[in-house]
Amino acid sequence: MKRIHIYMPVLVLTLALPLSFTSCKKVLDVQPENILQDETVFSDESAVNIYLATLYYDLPIEDFTYIVQNGFDKSGTCFLEQLDGEAILNIADDKNSIGDGTWVSWWNYTVVRNVNHFMDQIEKSSFSEQQKNEWMGEAKYIRAHYYFGMVKRYGGIPIVKEVQNYTGDNLEELQIPRNTEKEVYDFIASDLDEAISLLPETSIKEKVNKYTAYALKSRAMLFAGSIARYGNVNLNGVVGIPAADADHYFQLSYDAAKAIIDSHKYSLYNKEADKELNFTNLFLDPDNPELIFVKSYHFPEKGHSWDYRNLPFGQRSPEGSGGRINPTLELVETYDYKDGSQGKLKLTDGSGNPIKYANPLDLFRDKDPRLGASIIVPFADWRGTAVDVRAGIIDGANTVTSGSFDDEYKGMKVIGSSGIGGSNEVSQTGFYVRKYMNPSYDPATIDTWTSSTQYIEFRLGEILLNYAEAAFELGENPDAAWALNQLRSRAGVASLSDGDITAGKVRNERTVEMAFERQHYWDIRRWRIADGLMNNTQFTALMPYYDMQANAYIFKIAKVGYARTFLPQLYYERIDPAEIAKDSKLIQNPNY
Repeated sequence: MKRIHIYMPVLVLTLALPLSFTSCKKVLDVQPENILQDETVFSDESAVNIYLATLYYDLPIEDFTYIVQNGFDKSGTCFLEQLDGEAILNIADDKNSIGDGTWVSWWNYTVVRNVNHFMDQIEKSSFSEQQKNEWMGEAKYIRAHYYFGMVKRYGGIPIVKEVQNYTGDNLEELQIPRNTEKEVYDFIASDLDEAISLLPETSIKEKVNKYTAYALKSRAMLFAGSIARYGNVNLNGVVGIPAADADHYFQLSYDAAKAIIDSHKYSLYNKEADKELNFTNLFLDPDNPELIFVKSYHFPEKGHSWDYRNLPFGQRSPEGSGGRINPTLELVETYDYKDGSQGKLKLTDGSGNPIKYANPLDLFRDKDPRLGASIIVPFADWRGTAVDVRAGIIDGANTVTSGSFDDEYKGMKVIGSSGIGGSNEVSQTGFYVRKYMNPSYDPATIDTWTSSTQYIEFRLGEILLNYAEAAFELGENPDAAWALNQLRSRAGVASLSDGDITAGKVRNERTVEMAFERQHYWDIRRWRIADGLMNNTQFTALMPYYDMQANAYIFKIAKVGYARTFLPQLYYERIDPAEIAKDSKLIQNPNY
């Protein structure tokens, strides 16, 4: 792909653009040496579309290429799942913290300036009002998304609606203080309301439409409502939202989600009779009526490394990477059984003796099918081969383990081809990620940046969860039960009654439906429960052992990884002192 450079008086854009918008493909032939001024860019539809594509490119979507400590569109070995208890990392999971307030930072006023400049120039352009309105609607959405990416990290931030120009002697007027967190969420809601009024009802899934704006509003306002209900106000409202405003924001979230549901523009993915296969394919099938907004990948122009990083070790690529993200036993037991009973695995009998499973997969029999579609459990099938995760052998009173894949005991390999043991690149918990993993890819050809599976930023499943949570917080349990049961029915899990609805049920359903969709970390932050979940907490693994006499497997629990502690100040990121040095009116977040 050619690299495109657009030079403007207030903006320099240099990037390889993703092939996301069919309407923009023709501009990819622009020669790299072209130098375009504002009057040229904003009088040519192709140039406007390429500018708009750069604004989309900068959306803070925490997808396959989002790496903790490194940022967006990066490579590395630390993932959001490692910070929230969903998983541990299979290599180097020996750090003594989950962050110092800088690991998920994104203070980015360059992108705000870019979108403000775009809106200013489009307003003055000579395009048709219909075209200008649609572009303006996209820009309003994009700006709201930028601000949400920052407010959920920092709380109140400066609201900048116009392009700021430095003239050499106006530095003080460009230095502005932080707005309150409430003011920022209100600004986001206002931009999204304008976007909703300007955008069309339909679009390709890589571009935003009216319902994408409703989707972001439902997510952002749910976040605001949670902050108001469960957080504290500090710094005169710069962080925190008054508790009296909680219902207002929950109502905004509820109404936005309801607008999508009532539109009937989207429907839950239900193509397969097999519930596990259906949920698996939801994330692989591009012809999916549930999708509201996606980020596309197209190898070789732009790929990602999700498959390369997360293949089971025994079926890894020739490059040697094993499954990086290892789901915890705690997450696995979050999945209920099909009959609705609590999801704790049956490892021992009534006397406390280990249960012996001739077929180790029987341990997971009748679990919520979303488990098998999201997580590869020990000995589950992957591409026609069982993922052999064996921790050792029991021979009478002896338990045999090994640090090598080559070691045998009485003619049998001591550990499985995918662990546990023998390498720090195998799963350390006994589990591998399955969600978004594409079994049609041949491990022999998988490498970094070669996968093309699209990333789903918004889907109807999340909207139903937003609706259910907002309804519960507003005391509308029948609405909450209805929405949760849409998802449970699709999964083949027993329905909930109105009386079953609690905060725990709502949150549990969100956790299992959206595991590894990069929402759980932000959920436990906005619910203000992260410091309780992770207070010198060490998560656990499931260790399968083969009993030679019984010709069966037993399972033990072991603590793995480092103990995690989420300090209360981590509910807000630390503002880089360099930003405060540039703007003396900024104040730092509490406890930094």
